[in-house]
Amino acid sequence: MSVQALRSSFGPNCHWCGLPMRFGEPRTGPDAATIEHLNDSTLGGVRKQKHRRLSHAACNQARNEFKLQAERNFERWIAERQQAATRDPG
Repeated sequence: MSVQALRSSFGPNCHWCGLPMRFGEPRTGPDAATIEHLNDSTLGGVRKQKHRRLSHAACNQARNEFKLQAERNFERWIAERQQAATRDPG
């Protein structure tokens, strides 16, 4: 599904912040419309058209970065938990 098809389905505003997006050229920059995959396939989601929305490039990038930070924090927490269990098995 293209950016234009999603725009006709969901309108010109960002899925995340609700502010208007830029659809013209150039198609780069923080306010440019990008396709957001709500269920990321790298996290076990299936990429389907019904899971796509439009978001600003900046909102899309920030969401992905925050998810990556959360995943790293969780991995660090698991490692600390495992280390603590080996020090105190009881």
